[in-house]
Amino acid sequence: MSLWPIITNALIFGCILSVILFTMILLLAKINPEITLGDYPPDIQAKYGPMSERSKRQRIPVAILFLAVMFAIVAASFAPILGGADRPRLFLISFTNLFVIFSDFNILDWLVLDWLIVVTLRPRFLILPGTDGMAGYGDYAFHFRGFLIGMAITLAASLLLSGLVTILL
Repeated sequence: MSLWPIITNALIFGCILSVILFTMILLLAKINPEITLGDYPPDIQAKYGPMSERSKRQRIPVAILFLAVMFAIVAASFAPILGGADRPRLFLISFTNLFVIFSDFNILDWLVLDWLIVVTLRPRFLILPGTDGMAGYGDYAFHFRGFLIGMAITLAASLLLSGLVTILL
């Protein structure tokens, strides 16, 4: 069995996931960048101060929406690849699909959203009030560390979810 059709499928769905979630993230940042305060470098978080109670309350429905969109796209990614999959290869197919989708998103998040948009282009709506010009906005290493953490999470989540898919199907 060749994994290339699964990898190709996962790359496509990873790009779809990235475009949709990046759009949602940028719209969210335009409406209320404080909701993403925890994603900013430490110097910016320290200067900005604690998150408001209003933003803390808003994070819950936003997180639910993000998870629902992610779940729907990931679930849809399985439709083209599971037809005819035999039980012994189900874990490998699931793991490959999930790992490539999540890695695709993580790599694009790091290179496009973090390095290109946040660090290089730095649109005004991403600058938290009172933090303009801070060094953290140009901190490539901070975002690279986030990418590495994301890869560890990607591996763990892919293994766990592949196990669940294998058990449930």
